[in-house]
Amino acid sequence: MYDAMDFFDFLPHLEIKKAMCYSEYTSHINSRCVTPKNEDIFMENKNLFSIGEISKSIGITRKIILNYEAKGLISPDKKDGACGNRYYTIDTFTQIRTIRIFQDLGLSLDEIHEYFNNSSDLQPTIKRLENMRDKLNLAIEKLKERTLGTDDFVREIIVEPQIVYRRTYNSSSVSDKAGLLRDTALEAMKKYGTDITKRMYFIEYSLNAPGEISYCVAVPPKSEGESIEKLPSLRAISLFHHGDYENIPETRAKLIAYAKENNISLNGNFRHVYIEGPPQHKDKSKFITQIIAIIE
Repeated sequence: MYDAMDFFDFLPHLEIKKAMCYSEYTSHINSRCVTPKNEDIFMENKNLFSIGEISKSIGITRKIILNYEAKGLISPDKKDGACGNRYYTIDTFTQIRTIRIFQDLGLSLDEIHEYFNNSSDLQPTIKRLENMRDKLNLAIEKLKERTLGTDDFVREIIVEPQIVYRRTYNSSSVSDKAGLLRDTALEAMKKYGTDITKRMYFIEYSLNAPGEISYCVAVPPKSEGESIEKLPSLRAISLFHHGDYENIPETRAKLIAYAKENNISLNGNFRHVYIEGPPQHKDKSKFITQIIAIIE
């Protein structure tokens, strides 16, 4: 029996040499596709990546890489004519990785193509990524709070400025407040839309007039018109309330006690930010509400 190399020596008239090329599907040497020209390609391929190597390293399919080529985002740095295999330099590898990162951030292939060609205004893209960051921050905060499952940790915070649709009514019961907040949210969405990069729903009131409550809904930053207000940045202390809305006064009392113990002067205004409630949970014990006390 002959091994593969003996077989090559045995057939010199076919001009097949002891040269091998890399398969585009695997990173091992393939004994097919061997021609005299492949000897040079084999030497060059030491500094190149096959399509299979890139796919495995980045965690994408060969089809995705070929699609990047079809879209004009990349091109193979070398192609083996005999085998049809594609090879890429480290620079192209890095470019493919960058494309994948941009895709994961929500950019389309057309937007990425414009980015590489310096043919687009990057400001809208930057704004969109900033909005995505804000959404992620809100989601992370919500998940962390659900995981902690405690309402005993007081935080000193800065409440960011925000554009809201604001309506004020006299109400006292939890059911009345829930109904008025829903009505206000519907009005805001129909007239202006919503800003999902901010906390979307909250109420504000003063301890001096607890029945007079402002219902606030986050709207897009450029909103103008009836009932639109820009709320300023504020210093505050905050506590997360877990459970039924009926028990919120107990959490508010903890905030007031914390302020007294730490010589923090409150101005008497409070904000309840509804993070998770009836839309997410039937079990009231799983409701999460951020109680905010404004500092003078």
